[in-house]
Amino acid sequence: MSLQSESGTSPVTSLDLLRELQGEQKAFRFLIRALAVLLVTAAVIAVGSVIYFYVALQGLKSEYAHQARLNEINLRIVAGEASRQRESTQAQLVAIREENESARRQAELSRELQQAGSARQIAAYKDRAVNIARSHVLGKTMNEVTSQVVSMVLRADEGDVRLLRDEEHQLLQAALDDWGGEVDSANVRAAFERLMDAEALSDQAMGAAGLAMLEYRAADEASLVWSQGCSTVVDYVNQATARDLDAPMLLIWKGQCLRKRGDALLAYRAFSEAAHLIGADSEDITLEQEQMAHHGVGTTLVALAAQRELPEGRLYEEALQEALSELRIAARIRAERGATQVGVAYTEENIGFIHILDEDWPTALEHTQRIDDILPLAWNLTVRHIAARENEAALRQAGASQDALDYMETIQDETAMVLSLMDCDQIDKPELQRLLPARFEETVESLSAHCVLEAERS
Repeated sequence: MSLQSESGTSPVTSLDLLRELQGEQKAFRFLIRALAVLLVTAAVIAVGSVIYFYVALQGLKSEYAHQARLNEINLRIVAGEASRQRESTQAQLVAIREENESARRQAELSRELQQAGSARQIAAYKDRAVNIARSHVLGKTMNEVTSQVVSMVLRADEGDVRLLRDEEHQLLQAALDDWGGEVDSANVRAAFERLMDAEALSDQAMGAAGLAMLEYRAADEASLVWSQGCSTVVDYVNQATARDLDAPMLLIWKGQCLRKRGDALLAYRAFSEAAHLIGADSEDITLEQEQMAHHGVGTTLVALAAQRELPEGRLYEEALQEALSELRIAARIRAERGATQVGVAYTEENIGFIHILDEDWPTALEHTQRIDDILPLAWNLTVRHIAARENEAALRQAGASQDALDYMETIQDETAMVLSLMDCDQIDKPELQRLLPARFEETVESLSAHCVLEAERS
């Protein structure tokens, strides 16, 4: 190494070492800060992830709970539909049983028929056969025994000796064909139309009654829509009544059609007149007719009270008490006929409207709970929702506990959820609104909002 190169090298001083140390310390501090930032970031990410997954888990739990609740409600609705089917089957069995019991009570008549051989003996049953045919048209269906009376008299009348007028023969044949169900209904209708053209007013009245019977069956299958048969039913009933034929079943058919149309006052008058006729002479009246008359009076009174359209002179509280009494009678008769608790609930649910009109919210909640324990019914759930909402407001004003308020809110949420899953046919919004005061119209609209969407989609 040369002396020149040695002299060109600068010696390392303590200042240089200090600067180098400071640089290393600065780099170390930067590294520490960067590491701290990374650790903080990692911690934030970790905490955020925990919070995110916790919230997500809570959301999943909430969604799971909601879905589980929906499944539970759907199961209740399905179970309710099964209960309706069982009640429908039970109603058919009750009708068969009533027909068999009626035939059993007439066992003596059956034995008499077996012994009647000559035309003279059969002639003694002529008036009875005519009454049986009339009663069949007016709501008291023939049975195996009474149909034999009609059939026997018809056969005798077709022989050498005439027992019946032409119009009576047409009536008996039409009633027998209608009961048997083996003859084209057009032929039965034609027979009643011929009676409408008869000279005697009584024959014309029976023709109108027979046509009303046929029209009501068709209208009933179409949910008593006014334009699909009900208007014709009312027209034929009015024609029969104008010819001095006053029969409870005719008035019940008329009342049912008017009620569904929204003519509560006219329907109430028809049902009331039917109930009056039943009370005056119940000999040829069935329990079904009696139940329908009382149910009709009670329900139409509720509608009239709700809309403040009571007949002149009727007091509001008095009308509600009468409606309550009528509906309880109808429910009792329904039970006596052999209906299940589901069938009885169909009538008793209407009592809930009376508690709403009375503004007795606790009683309304108690009543609707009892019905809901049997099966979910749209009208009952609506009444329960309204009662819970109004009771919540009353409790809040009275300074009730938060638990009590939360319970009322829970009832509202659950009833709204169940109603949102129910078929719109079960809700029947137009008639439901007529049974409630106008101030609850928005509530009904809200609870049946899905029906509007379904109607728009269809």
